[in-house]
Amino acid sequence: MNDQMIAIVRSLYTDVFDTGNCPAVNSHYHDDAICHFNGKDLSIESLKSSMRDFVEAHTDIETKIESVFASGDRTFARLTRSVTEKASGVRRQIQLMVEKRFVGNKVQELWFMVDDEQYRTTWDR
Repeated sequence: MNDQMIAIVRSLYTDVFDTGNCPAVNSHYHDDAICHFNGKDLSIESLKSSMRDFVEAHTDIETKIESVFASGDRTFARLTRSVTEKASGVRRQIQLMVEKRFVGNKVQELWFMVDDEQYRTTWDR
């Protein structure tokens, strides 16, 4: 199961997020999945909405997986996301830490932290 969970999160971090393929999230998350971010609990619909907003505001989105591992029903990852802001053309890097809890072969719960103020406001709704 650990290899399967790692394959799913790798796909979510690169293939899905970098392309803005929000509908693909449905196949990897339970309908009632919860995302914990900055003391708020976001629904899966809010997560997808924030993801769409982020992708619409940026181009050249690339996610480098610095490390990822699985233990029990969880995966842990450290990521570097490089993006170009569409409005300003400024290229920047964002550091993320993400933990996902799986039930079966889908994500039920996730926690994430980012080191970028602008990124935090995108997700802080």
